[in-house]
Amino acid sequence: MWAQLGQSHWIPEGKGSRIVYVISDPNCPYCSVLIKELQKQIQPLHLQVRYLLVGYLTPSSAGKAAYILQAKDPLAALLENEKKFNMEHFGGVPETLADQQSEKILAQHLAILESLGSREIPAMIYRKHRGGTPTVIQGALNAQDLRATLEQIPLS
Repeated sequence: MWAQLGQSHWIPEGKGSRIVYVISDPNCPYCSVLIKELQKQIQPLHLQVRYLLVGYLTPSSAGKAAYILQAKDPLAALLENEKKFNMEHFGGVPETLADQQSEKILAQHLAILESLGSREIPAMIYRKHRGGTPTVIQGALNAQDLRATLEQIPLS
């Protein structure tokens, strides 16, 4: 699974040696909370967060995920989505038609998510030991548990 994640199309944030993959949908409220909490941990914990987008939660999810993937700066678009996130319209970026590349990426990411045994998001995948079996957490953690979990990831 770790190799499959590494070869997938992810949006990186941070340059730290602790690597965590996050599978999220642009319209997922729990994903939004996780992404906002991760922002506070990237520098102090030397994280590199690798976001994999899916687009299945609501009818506008795929279009918003496509907008982010097709943006000139996908990380800036992802962060804009979170900054403008609200419970009325969910993700804060507009929808766009997915090009062939984006459709392929979204399908691959959904297959990775389904390989975890459910479609529950957010999904966070990391290794507690270098070269070890990946650990998967599906669903949201509170801020304290998130920090404790991230601290388990070894520095390279």
